[in-house]
Amino acid sequence: MKNDLMEYSQRKTYKNRVDIGFDSLKEKWQSAKSCFTDDKLVINGHPVMESWEEEYMEVLANIATSNGGVVLEVGYGMGISAKNIQQYSIDKHIIIEANAEVFKRAQEFAMNSNCQVDVIFGFWEDITKNIANESLSGILFDTYPLVEEDLHRNHFSFFKEAHRMLKNNGILTYYSDEIQEFSALHLQYLHEAGFIKIKSELCRVNPPTDCKYWNSQTILAPIIVK
Repeated sequence: MKNDLMEYSQRKTYKNRVDIGFDSLKEKWQSAKSCFTDDKLVINGHPVMESWEEEYMEVLANIATSNGGVVLEVGYGMGISAKNIQQYSIDKHIIIEANAEVFKRAQEFAMNSNCQVDVIFGFWEDITKNIANESLSGILFDTYPLVEEDLHRNHFSFFKEAHRMLKNNGILTYYSDEIQEFSALHLQYLHEAGFIKIKSELCRVNPPTDCKYWNSQTILAPIIVK
């Protein structure tokens, strides 16, 4: 029954976003208009982030910063996780953001931050190759899927690059798209990237009934150690 509910939930949120459409979304993304309210960020019609994620992002930020050092955040969104990362003692905070309007907000955030923040514009696939091997103590990855094939799995392609950049005992966490536990496919991608120390924390959340990308009361916070 549990697996049936998980599959139903993911099928529903998958269809919601397919109905919005992915036609050339990645090509449009960097210059697409961002619509911000107090509760939501919508880009090109897609629901990128909502305020119900606040407590979940607090947990992810705590995980990503638990070693101090240099922390990479991929995807700025509404700045919820960035704000929480800055509450911890770290040496440096790197943010990669691929939408121009969101990038400007990240730059404004960096000007008033508690520690050094470097904000870099572009897709992580183009940016992280310039980050040295074993140079990061923590990573928080939370990007929006820009092609239909990446729905509920856009973080999978990042795992190998995360493993390369992390120091020994460095920590990776991310928006997991998992309701209660890692799927077999999810674990397969982590193992293939070189991760064997895989833990998680189950977080209670309360998304509104009209949320198009999450409609469950729990979500998994990964704790992935190199």
